[in-house]
Amino acid sequence: MISREEFRRIREALGTTQEPLLSLYLDVNPAKPENAGRAYALRAKDAMKALGVPEDLQERVLEVLKNQVLQAKTAVFFAGKGLFETLLLQVELPLVSTLKTTFLEEKANRLLTDGVLAHYGEPFLLPLAYALDEYERYGVVYLDQERWRVFEVFLGEIEEVSDAFLALDTDAWRRLSLDAPGRRFNLAGISRGGAGQDLFAKRLAAWEERFYKTLAHELEKLWEARGFTRLVLMGPEEHTKLFLGYLPRRLKERVAALLPSLPHPGATPGEVLKRLEPVLEEAERRGEVELLKRLEEAYPKAVFGPEVLERVQEGRVELWVLPWHLEQRVYACGELYFAEEARALATCETPEAKPLALVLPELSAGYAAKVEFVRGEAEARLLERGGMAALLRW
Repeated sequence: MISREEFRRIREALGTTQEPLLSLYLDVNPAKPENAGRAYALRAKDAMKALGVPEDLQERVLEVLKNQVLQAKTAVFFAGKGLFETLLLQVELPLVSTLKTTFLEEKANRLLTDGVLAHYGEPFLLPLAYALDEYERYGVVYLDQERWRVFEVFLGEIEEVSDAFLALDTDAWRRLSLDAPGRRFNLAGISRGGAGQDLFAKRLAAWEERFYKTLAHELEKLWEARGFTRLVLMGPEEHTKLFLGYLPRRLKERVAALLPSLPHPGATPGEVLKRLEPVLEEAERRGEVELLKRLEEAYPKAVFGPEVLERVQEGRVELWVLPWHLEQRVYACGELYFAEEARALATCETPEAKPLALVLPELSAGYAAKVEFVRGEAEARLLERGGMAALLRW
């Protein structure tokens, strides 16, 4: 699982090279028919040849693509003299699978075609940076029958946090997990009544409160240390809801779902991820729809359609929302871009048509506009509103 520290290491390593560098983003998803028979290797070869990448670098990349089993959706290569980095990501990246036609931008020495985004020259990290910013880093608290466990889910991968909740009294949790509401005053066959029952109930409630408060505090520290952005609680409903009540407000607001336990204790990380994937996908799509709703309600602080591109180049856009399948063209008059050809013709006689996906990195970085891509229902709604939206700074 790539972390921000790993990304920082890669960025620093790339920054030390003085030679031209190949940055290659390749769709290798084995579930896609167009990738059957490692067809992506041929697409990568054509892209590198078109960019004039030295043959020795081409061969090193092709050796990986042809001879290794790539269990990933996207393969990322950074290759140069004395440097070779490979990242296998379990997610698709925006800008990589957008167009069916090849576009080569001579000035940037960058090529964009179906399933391939390649650059030869300075390190090109923006698609990877987008992924690190766009995808939520989920902390999953799993209230197993035996113990409390925490998993980190990011970029389609899962990892168990081995040192989570070390302070947990495992025996106490086992007793509590067996003590469902309605049975808590009849433990181990002991019946209690009257004042004795009231006293026992108060002691149990106080112990339970300390137990959950301690774990909430531990989770808050873990949230900070791991950089989680969303939470999922898994386990018996009576316990997940109770624990939710003890979370501090800032964590409670970031809980994406409460899920039941898996059928058996000791579930593997893979089993947990399989249960989570459809839920997280739904949460992501729901969040994107809510984002569009907020933008629609924010007018005049938000705009839709061709006007967005003009506002970007005025430096007014804080957040730039685009469809995942970015097929729009823009029209360039020198350094100025227009969303409509007619507007461009009013500025220059022969505007140059370019895919927005190709010039997006320079525009977003140059004008400090954070980019967010949307899919599914939100993407369809955005296309109906002109294909882009923006939240303005002023």
